[in-house]
Amino acid sequence: MDSRHLPEKLAELPDKLARLLPRGGIAALTDSIEFMSLFRWARLSVVVGAVVGLAAAGVFWVLEWGESLLMEKLALFPTLDTRGLGKRILSSGGVLQWALIILTPALGGLAAGLVSWRFAPETEGAGVDNVLDAYHNRGGRMRKRTPTVKLITTLFTLGSGGSAGREGPMAQIGAGVGAYVADRFGLSKRERRLLLLAGAAGGVSALFRAPLGAALWSLEVLYRKDFESEGLFPCLVSSVTAYSVFTTIYEPGSLFFVSVRYHFQPTQLLFYGLMALVCAPFGLLWITLLRQARTRLWEPMRVPVWLKPALGGLALGIFCVFVPWVFSTGYGWMQDALRPIGDTSRNLPVGYQGFAMLLGLAVAKMIATSLTVSSGGSGGVFAPTLFIGGFIGGAFGQLFHVLAPGIVSQPSAFVLVGMGAFYAGVARTPIATIILISEMFGSYDLLVPLMFCEMITMRLLGRHTLYGQQVTDARHSPAHADEFTVDVLKDLKVSEHYAKGRAAATIPDNMNLRDFLEHVARAADSLSVVHDAKGALVGIVSLSNVRAVVSETEFLSFMLVTDAMWPLRTLAPDDDLRTALEVFLDSKYDHLPVVDPAEPRRVLGMLSQQQIFAAYNAELLRRRLQREGDSMPMRAPSKSDIQRASTRSDE
Repeated sequence: MDSRHLPEKLAELPDKLARLLPRGGIAALTDSIEFMSLFRWARLSVVVGAVVGLAAAGVFWVLEWGESLLMEKLALFPTLDTRGLGKRILSSGGVLQWALIILTPALGGLAAGLVSWRFAPETEGAGVDNVLDAYHNRGGRMRKRTPTVKLITTLFTLGSGGSAGREGPMAQIGAGVGAYVADRFGLSKRERRLLLLAGAAGGVSALFRAPLGAALWSLEVLYRKDFESEGLFPCLVSSVTAYSVFTTIYEPGSLFFVSVRYHFQPTQLLFYGLMALVCAPFGLLWITLLRQARTRLWEPMRVPVWLKPALGGLALGIFCVFVPWVFSTGYGWMQDALRPIGDTSRNLPVGYQGFAMLLGLAVAKMIATSLTVSSGGSGGVFAPTLFIGGFIGGAFGQLFHVLAPGIVSQPSAFVLVGMGAFYAGVARTPIATIILISEMFGSYDLLVPLMFCEMITMRLLGRHTLYGQQVTDARHSPAHADEFTVDVLKDLKVSEHYAKGRAAATIPDNMNLRDFLEHVARAADSLSVVHDAKGALVGIVSLSNVRAVVSETEFLSFMLVTDAMWPLRTLAPDDDLRTALEVFLDSKYDHLPVVDPAEPRRVLGMLSQQQIFAAYNAELLRRRLQREGDSMPMRAPSKSDIQRASTRSDE
């Protein structure tokens, strides 16, 4: 090329590049890229969902076959499906049958323990916690053998009558499929985590026949107070695909059959609320029993790891000789509890006898499941939790029907609401549980009482959760550690940013509130630190505290500042601002006193949340300007700097 024509060629280059772009220019190209990304995710999610749907169909068939072989043919123990067909009352079959009832779960536990111990120890116990651990701590990685080993160990555990659920193992199997597909396609760590969730959603969707609820559950179960919205699209696509594949092979429809329409009346909320109040302490008992059985009974036991599920199965068999209703998943008995009182095919008693029996079976199911899962047997706690909640709800439905038949005319409605309220409370998944329960039963009639009861149980259970690997929110998940620039605060010290000239006044703990208000009127600040007779700091009180506890001024002279103060939370000058922010987030305070570590009674000054945010923004701005090549000393930016950064952000 003649160098003399080079400037002309360069001048034509922008026009030629523009002609290569789609109509609409850069914006259209961006939309096209987003569409391509969406299409790629849809393709991957469909692949995961289809494979998981086929796997779920296989798991369902294998478990049904295994349960029929081991329980019905070997142990001579009749089973009951989710339509409630047949009776499951232990008949008198002689010494051989009793021996088989005891030994079958033990042999199944032994086989599950050996396979798990030899090939994949992570498959022992419930499956959901392993999925959560893989998401939060292992970059979404799961070993390729995990789904297969989990299927085999679950077959031995549930097929021999183990008191556990199918959905937890299926969530782990589905998650393993998602992780495998991600590895095969060479996806990034972030993408692998999302496909892991998509696989788990597909597994639960297929077995529960609840596509929307399963997708939301896989995103909500990760956190106690958060929701992984980034994975919504792949989880929805995978969930719908898995459900479609599963229901193509098996009968479509809801998991449980509801023979009547439930008619909600606002006057029933009182009874639903009372039931929810009872669900909360039972939920705490359930969580505690599962963990204590593992940490205090099975883990300290000095026997080989592979033998523990066998011992748990042996104990379960002995226990179920006396309480046979708690064998296996318990779906059949949940269906039976849903039958109306006048249904002649109902096996469970009604009235006061029904109240006592259903409540007793709820506790018995807790014991049976702790013997199975906490000992290392492969099975989930999803279905047992629904069983427990449903039977607690059903028990109180029977009681309220006897006491107020004109208001509580359908006690079986309490079974459905009890399941949702109990599981949402212990699993911290309120939104997903509402949809799951409604889809599982094919009815949205009880949406209002479900919401009402979930609110009560979640509030009462607080931070307690069924899943040990569940974290508070995304901020506490290692999976998102690199996404939160809050780590900037780790380099900033409290000593550099607190108001040194604004030390809060300290007041004695015997000061009454009227004197405190007079003190506030004279002081420059409405917040004071309370000290006891020895001078030790004991709490913080502010004007807002007083307004919250006292509405009439005549009571001010009779109440002390200790009646209105909050617990003492302090900071030290050497603390970093990230630590300070976590203290603020875990408390109600707008300001916190900074004390001298060598002299804890001495308040050096106050630090506010606004000062942390200002320091955070200033440090981000300083780093940004450094990246852009501006020379900026180690100082807080000036107002002009901040205005300049704001202008750039707007542009």
